[in-house]
Amino acid sequence: MIAKDSKESRNQALRLQRFYLAQISYIISYSVVAVAWLVGQYNGEMWHAASHVALGLATQGAFFAMFITGMNLRFRDPSLTSPQIAVATILVTYLLSQTTDIRGSLLMLYPLSLLFGVFMLSMRSFIMHAAFALACYTLLLTYEINLGSHNRELSASLLEWLILACFLTWLCLFGSYVRELQERLQRRHQTLQVHQETLKGMMGQLQSLAATDALTGLANRRHFLNEAERRIHLLGPPRTLGLALIDLDHFKRINDRFGHAVGDEVLRGFAELAKANLRGDDLIARFGGEEFILILGNSDMATLTHCVERIREAFARMQFPGLPEEMRCTLSAGLCLIRADDDLEGCIQQADQALYLAKENGRNRSEAYQHVHV
Repeated sequence: MIAKDSKESRNQALRLQRFYLAQISYIISYSVVAVAWLVGQYNGEMWHAASHVALGLATQGAFFAMFITGMNLRFRDPSLTSPQIAVATILVTYLLSQTTDIRGSLLMLYPLSLLFGVFMLSMRSFIMHAAFALACYTLLLTYEINLGSHNRELSASLLEWLILACFLTWLCLFGSYVRELQERLQRRHQTLQVHQETLKGMMGQLQSLAATDALTGLANRRHFLNEAERRIHLLGPPRTLGLALIDLDHFKRINDRFGHAVGDEVLRGFAELAKANLRGDDLIARFGGEEFILILGNSDMATLTHCVERIREAFARMQFPGLPEEMRCTLSAGLCLIRADDDLEGCIQQADQALYLAKENGRNRSEAYQHVHV
C-alpha cells in the first residue's frame, strides 16, 4: 500500500511538472497580447486584453487547484490533457479574434498547444483535438465574413487556413509515428522486465542449487561453512552458538545390505526429521556422506544437548519401508560451543573428537566436547 502511494505521489509530481511546462506557452501568449496591444496590433479594447489574461489565469488556476487537491485523480486521465488542450485552443481562438495583421504568425499557437498531447493522448483523441482547432479557426473566419468584420483579403485568409490544415494533418501523422514508437518502446521495456524477472528467478535457482544438497534438500558443506563464519563474525560475548556433528550409525551396512536407494531414503528421512525439530534460524547441513552438521543460534550446552537428544530419540523410532520392520536406525553426535572469535575449523575438530567419543561409548548417543577432557 505504501509503495502504491509512493508511486502515485511520483506520478502526481510528474503531472505538475508538465503543467508548469505548459504555463510557459501561456506566458508567451500573455506577452504577445501585451506587445500587440502596445504596438497597436491588438484590435480589441484594453478590457479584451485584460479578459484574455483573466480567463487564462482563471482556467489555469482551476487546473492547478485540481492537481494540488488530488481531484484530478477522479478522472480517467489524471493528467487532464484533453481539457487543458481544449481550453488552450479556445483561448488561442479568442486571441486570434482580436488580431488582424499578425494573425498568420499566431496560428502556430494551435500546434503548440497540441504538442502537449503527443505522448498522452490516443491517436483518436489527438485527431479530434486537431480537428477541433481547425474547426475553431474555421468558425472564426466564417463569423467574421458573415458579420462583415473581416478586414483582410479573403484569399490570404483561406491560404492561412490551408496552411494550418496541412500543418495539423502533418502533426497528426507525426503524433501517430511518435505514439507508435512509444508503444514499441513500452513493449520492449515490458519484455526486458519479463526477461529480468526470469533471469532473477534463474539466478535464485542457481544460487539455491549451489547452496543445497540435491539428495536431502539441506544446505551443503560450502554453504554451511560460509554461513557459520558469518554468524561467528556477528557473534558478540557472552552469547554462544551450539555446534553438533552428527553421524548415522552403521550407515555403510544399510547401503551394503539393502542398497543405495534405501540408504538415500534413510538420509532423506533424517533430513526431514531434523528440519522439523529445529527453529527457523537454526541451520543443519549435509557435511558429507552420512555425516551432518548442525548449528544453533544463541544456544548453551543444555539447549544444544536437549535439541540433539530430541532428534536422536525421534530418529531411533523412525521406520523406513525399505528396512525390516524391527530394524531401527540410530545416530551419534559430538557437541561443542562456539564463542566470539573462535576458529570454526577448530570448533569442528572439537565436535569431531566428541563424536569419536560417542562412538567409542557404544553409539546412539551424544557427547559434549568438555566431557572429553574430564
